[in-house]
This record gives sequence, C-alpha cells and structure tokens, in this order.
Amino acid sequence: MDFTLSADQQAVVDAVGTILARQAGADRARALGPAGHDDALLDAFDNGGFLDVWRDDTVGALGAVLLAQAASRHHARANLAVRVVVAPALLDGELPRRVAVTSRASRGPVRYGQFADTVLILDGDEAVVAAVAASRAVDSPYGFPYAYVDTTGERRLGPGSGARLEAWWRVAVAAEISGALDGAVAHTAAHLSDRRQFGRPLGGLQALQHRLAEAHVWAEGTRWLTRRAAFDGASPATAAAAAAYATQAAQLIGADTHQLSGAIGFTTEFDLHLWTTRLHGLRVELGGTTAHQVATAVATWG
Repeated sequence: MDFTLSADQQAVVDAVGTILARQAGADRARALGPAGHDDALLDAFDNGGFLDVWRDDTVGALGAVLLAQAASRHHARANLAVRVVVAPALLDGELPRRVAVTSRASRGPVRYGQFADTVLILDGDEAVVAAVAASRAVDSPYGFPYAYVDTTGERRLGPGSGARLEAWWRVAVAAEISGALDGAVAHTAAHLSDRRQFGRPLGGLQALQHRLAEAHVWAEGTRWLTRRAAFDGASPATAAAAAAYATQAAQLIGADTHQLSGAIGFTTEFDLHLWTTRLHGLRVELGGTTAHQVATAVATWG
C-alpha cells in the first residue's frame, strides 16, 4: 500500500502547519489553560476551509487525520479531531462548528462538552445527534476541559450509524494520541541532546538511546496505523487496531518520556506535560485498550 501523500494532501499539511506555528504552541496552550478553548484557532481553520477537508475529494478522510495529528502535535486547544474526522462521517449538509462525542453507555463527563454546540452520541447500533442545551464543567487533571451535558432535539441517524461513529471515533482518538506522542518523543530527544552529565550529553548513553528508540518506534507505529485506518475508510478492524496500538503506546511512552527527562520532566514549567496529561484522558475513551483489542479480534475473526 502506497502511503505517499498526494500534492493536495501535502498542501494541506503545509498550510495547517503554518496556521499552527502562528496561532498554537506551548505558550498559547499555557495561556488558555487546560480548561480553555481556542476559538481563534478554530476560526482560523474555518476561514481557511480546513474544517471541511474531508469533503474535498482530493484530500478526503486521510487529509482530515493529517490535520488532527498536526493539531495535537502543536497543543491545539480545540476539539478539532472530532470536528474534522468524526462529524463528516455521520452528518450531511452544513456541519456545526463545535462538536463533541460521547456514549450513551457512559455516564461520565464529555470532553469539550461545555464548548460544544452539537454532540454525537453512540447508542448501540445507532448514533444520535443532539444540540447541547446546558453544560456543567468539572475539574480534570487530564489536560482537557470536561463537562456533563444536557441535550435537546435528539435525532437518530439510523441502523449502522453507531458502528460508523464508533470506528471514526477510534480513528480520531488514535490521531490525537499520535500527534501528542510525536511531540513528547521529539521534546524528550531534544532534552537528552541538550542536557549534559559527566561532560557528555545524556543522549550519548546507550541505555537511554535504546529506550528513546523504542519510544520512537511506538510513536511511528501509531502514526501510520492511524493513517492506514483513515485510508481504509475506518473499517472496524483497522480502526480498532489503530486505537488499541495507540492507547498502549500512550501508556508506555507517557511514562518513559517522563523517566527519560528526569526530575524536570515532572514540573509544570517543562513542556512535556502539555502532551502527556492529554494522553491519560485519550487512552481511556471508548473503553480503553481492552475494548479496542476485543473489537479488533471480533472484527478480524468474528
């Protein structure tokens, strides 16, 4: 399978990267805080037409996943992955700007619930779309804003829509994890190159090189499994496999990058936590690794 990006897909990557370099990043994330929402960044993507890249035949779902990965890599504080990856798979016509997703089986708070106009609800074999009538924000240590939401005007999207929502939700989660892992690993590699001990860079120690190389392999695997799932149209098997691998990688790399960074890795002035705290929230969505692994087995072997 050829994963070479088309010229149009590469153009999206370049344009999105320019927006993120100018309007996102660690300083912007710190200014907004974990409970904030970056409406200005959402406006920039909307004005550039990037919120609807899925519907561009030359870019498609893979282009949407590329955007979601880049946004997560650059600390975007908006629910972009759900908006660009999940919503277009379920909804026709003009899409709402701010979308959240949840499951009827979960009674917990909704990620970005207080900033959503519309919520997609997984309800067994069907998906439900509803307007957010009210929300109650809750404190969270996971780097995302969460809220309990009340909905109104629920509309069912028909048999089979639940499986479609679940598959693309898994792809969106994997895309967000992928971007965060890329950022965490790159940041850790730079720290090990700059930090000197006993007259040599820490990155020169073979034991640390091996652990960093393993983290890089996990991050790369997550990136390409996620893109493969999007390329395949989020088939149940590839979507679940991408999410299962991504959530395992999130747990392993989140711990390893902090250990490799030493004591400074656990301080808030060190940028690493801006990626890793979000990993904790992402890796438990939709039931976490075990649920994704079971779904992979069922989709593959029945």
